[in-house]
Amino acid sequence: MRGRLNFRPGMPAIAWGKPDSPVRPLCAVCHGALDEVPLMLWKDDGSCISLCDDCLERWVVISR
Repeated sequence: MRGRLNFRPGMPAIAWGKPDSPVRPLCAVCHGALDEVPLMLWKDDGSCISLCDDCLERWVVISR
């Protein structure tokens, strides 16, 4: 499946990791524990976020 990710209005600030830092072991939105296989996104500069399933369901819309 191929789609586009969109963030819902009102989403809290996202804590992006620095490009040269290790991947954070916490959700970038709620700062809670991550699921076994979290959604991970990278920017072109190498900065990264991971989202737990709860925040993914609450704040992200996947459209085709």
